[in-house]
Amino acid sequence: MDTEETRLPRWPRRPQRLATAVVSDLADRIVTGEFAVGSPLPTEPVLCERFGVSRITVREAVKALEAMRLVEVRQGSGTSVRASEEWNLLDPTVLAARIAHDDNLDILDEIITLRCELEGAMAGRAATRLDAEQSAKLTALLTQLDAACDDPDRYLDLDVAFHEVIMSSSAAPLSRAVIATLNSQAYSSDAYIGQPTNADREKSNAGHHEILRALLRGQADEARQAMSEHIYASWMRRRPRTTEYGGDLSPHRLTCQLSCGLGGMPEGAFGNGAGI
Repeated sequence: MDTEETRLPRWPRRPQRLATAVVSDLADRIVTGEFAVGSPLPTEPVLCERFGVSRITVREAVKALEAMRLVEVRQGSGTSVRASEEWNLLDPTVLAARIAHDDNLDILDEIITLRCELEGAMAGRAATRLDAEQSAKLTALLTQLDAACDDPDRYLDLDVAFHEVIMSSSAAPLSRAVIATLNSQAYSSDAYIGQPTNADREKSNAGHHEILRALLRGQADEARQAMSEHIYASWMRRRPRTTEYGGDLSPHRLTCQLSCGLGGMPEGAFGNGAGI
């Protein structure tokens, strides 16, 4: 057996959901470049030995990786790693791996760009569709947010609920599904959540007030702009500094700024944390 292939260490403990665990492990190795683009995956016997699973489990895992477009399976020539441009980044496993190794915050920056665009558009749609029940729910949530600025966990839960009501009110199910997929993995990142202070949450909540005012007045353009500015400014306050691109931001900062129609970075944008 090829000695290079046998370097994969064995699992210290056998997980319960074998195929899912194998997929997560291999996806992580592909995303980090341990298995280079164009290179073959280890053979079935090697993977069976490394994970302590059957050939059926390994084949099931490889099929899942193929569906994620992480690998290409060719009859007679084996399984090879695809280029990153071909990966399905909206697959939760792929997205989770990318976020876990997002050292320069490129993926998180792009998530914010998409949130600015999609949630901004959904807020604009919600302004013309909001009914009495949804308006009352948002008003009640905002009252609770006002009282929760000194309670990080409760504030975050209410913050997410506030955004969810607006997205639900927009009647834009595809956009809402994309945001749900992105956030479901982004919330696992400490960099995405940040370390909000009470002052950070108060600044973030001021954005919620602007959003709700526009929504209750039926002002679609103002609601879109308020939502985009709120998401962008909150990220700028809590975004960790990186060493690439002059020490601060990736090119997605500019992308977000332009796509959201923002004139510049808000005053006091950098800080440790904010609302989401």
